Amino acid sequence: MKVSVVVPVYNKGPYLQESFESIFAQTYTDLEIIAIDDRSTDDSLERLLALRDPRLRVERLERNMGHPMATQRGFDLATGRYVVRADADDIHLPQRIAQQVAFMEAHPEVGVSSSWMRTFGAEEVVWEMPLEDADCKAEILFGMPVLDPASIIRTEVMRAHDIRYHPEWPRVGSDRLFFLQFLRHTRYANLPEVLVRYRVGAQNNNYGQNMLQRREEVMRHVFRLLGLEVSEEQFGTHLMLMRAFRRDPDAADIRRLRQWVDELLAINGRLKLFQEKEFRERTGKAWDKLFHFLPAYGVAPALAHLRSSGHWPMDRVAYLAKYTLNRWLRGAKA
Repeated sequence: MKVSVVVPVYNKGPYLQESFESIFAQTYTDLEIIAIDDRSTDDSLERLLALRDPRLRVERLERNMGHPMATQRGFDLATGRYVVRADADDIHLPQRIAQQVAFMEAHPEVGVSSSWMRTFGAEEVVWEMPLEDADCKAEILFGMPVLDPASIIRTEVMRAHDIRYHPEWPRVGSDRLFFLQFLRHTRYANLPEVLVRYRVGAQNNNYGQNMLQRREEVMRHVFRLLGLEVSEEQFGTHLMLMRAFRRDPDAADIRRLRQWVDELLAINGRLKLFQEKEFRERTGKAWDKLFHFLPAYGVAPALAHLRSSGHWPMDRVAYLAKYTLNRWLRGAKA
C-alpha cells in the first residue's frame, strides 16, 4: 500500500541530507517521496538531485509560491493511499510512518491525524496534542487540531471534499486553514507519542514574522471558513483569549473578554460546530491560562479576571501578590 511523502523545500540546503535520510530509513518502505523545490536560492536543488533513492521524485516550481502552494503541488502529484507531510529540516523517527499507517488502518473513521513532536535547536520541548476527535475539533478556534509536519492524511477524504491550499491564503499559518476544512467531513486524532523531531531556528518559515499580524490574518480566515460573523470588537477580544494583545489590556478589556467567552459558548450551542462539553472545557482552559499573563499589565486586569471568574483561588491570589511585589522591588532598585 503506497504512501506519498510530500516535502516542500525552500533554502534548506544544510539540513536536507539528515532529514531525507530519516525518511529513506523508515521501517515502512512502500513510499513515493515527492520533494517540491520552491525556487530555492541556495544549493537546495543541487543537494536534492544528489540524493540517491529510487523512491525520490524532485519537482521544481516555475516560480516561488511559498510553503503552502509548494505543499499543494506535492499533494496534487501524490498517488498514495495516504499522504504524509514532512518538513525538509526535521528528523523523522524510523517507525513514524509505520505507526501512523497502522493507526489509520485501524481507524477508518479518521481522515487526518498526527503525532506529538519534540523540538530541537533553539529550544527543546514536547508539543503535545489532544488525542480524541472532539478535543481536536475544540482546538480549532485556539490552535491546530493536528500538527502539520507530523500529519498523515487519508487521500480519498482530501480529494472527495476538494480540501486544498488556496493561493489567497497567507503563506504563514495557512496549514491551520487547510486542516480546518476537514472539520465537517471526517474525524481527527493524534498519537500520544513523539514521532517527529522539529527543528526550531532561523530557517523556520515563521522566523522574523510579525506574529500578531499573521495571527490576525489567519484568524479572520478561520472565522470566515466557519461561517462565524463577528464584530471587529469581538474579533479583537477573541485574539486576547489567544493571548495575542493588540495593546496592553485593562480591566474593561477583561470584563468584555468574559462576556465574549459566554457569548462564544452560546454561539456554539446554537450552531453545534463543536461538541459542547469539550468546547466548554477548551474555552475555559484558555480563559484560566490567560490569568498568568495579566499581572505583567498591572494589578487591575488581573483583579478583573478574578472577579469575572467568580472565584478567587489562593494560588492565583498568591501569584498576583508575588508578581506585584517583585515588580515593585525591581522598580525601587532601578
